[in-house]
Amino acid sequence: MASLRVKKEINKPKSRKNQKPISLVKTLPNDLLVNNVAKVASRSMIDLCKIKLSCKEFLNASEDDYVYQHAAMDNRCRESGNLEIIYREGMVQYFSTLMVDLGLKNLKKTALEGHHEAKYVYSMLLMANCDDDEGRKLGFDLFDELKNSTGITIVGCRKRVKSVRTITMLYA
Repeated sequence: MASLRVKKEINKPKSRKNQKPISLVKTLPNDLLVNNVAKVASRSMIDLCKIKLSCKEFLNASEDDYVYQHAAMDNRCRESGNLEIIYREGMVQYFSTLMVDLGLKNLKKTALEGHHEAKYVYSMLLMANCDDDEGRKLGFDLFDELKNSTGITIVGCRKRVKSVRTITMLYA
């Protein structure tokens, strides 16, 4: 029995009065935390929210700009029907990949739902590329609609489309 008592004494940690246990997360460098939180954010916004709730260190790390530069919001936005995301995907698909039909479909969807730059691009494509009078007329009607919108200028639309077009060239 004496030997059993000795083993317990050896394996017993020394008492730490008035000391709280240190979390493993607190021992990690902040850069490592930020990098890991950014990886979580790049895959799922829902998981990012969960990790922010898990502890103070992850919450602080999640506020770093690096995390939001890598956050994958497009899936959530696409599922919610965000016109800007669908428009940008349509631009990339039509102008930079071989998915021309899908790109045109996405541009049409966003144009008809009221996205101004999509309406500009879609109307130009219809006016320039349609073989039938009905399609060309729709292009002119959409362009007219855009031109007569209050607070919207054709020059402003063209500039915004040009900036998005420049971004789509990076995907090519």
